[in-house]
Amino acid sequence: MNGPIQLQFYTKPDCPLCDEAKEVLQSIRTRAPFIVIEEIDITENIGLFTKYKHLIPVVELDGQQLFVHRIVPRKLMWHLQWYRFRRLWARFAGENLL
Repeated sequence: MNGPIQLQFYTKPDCPLCDEAKEVLQSIRTRAPFIVIEEIDITENIGLFTKYKHLIPVVELDGQQLFVHRIVPRKLMWHLQWYRFRRLWARFAGENLL
């Protein structure tokens, strides 16, 4: 529960929006060192390609799509902080229930 927060970043080569999103994610990473970004190339999996081909770049957290096409840095930071708080609260509440 206390480990890093993992984001899934669905992308593909030769995608200007993906390049822009990657820069945003790298800048967020410097302010939020508690995140890990899993970059997933949709061209390597036909199922992912079919699902995301018109949506990329896509950023997901725990299977929930946070952003499609463009990332809003302020909103991403809010989502990350809220997720982090919820994990901490769940851990705290769970320990107090024992």
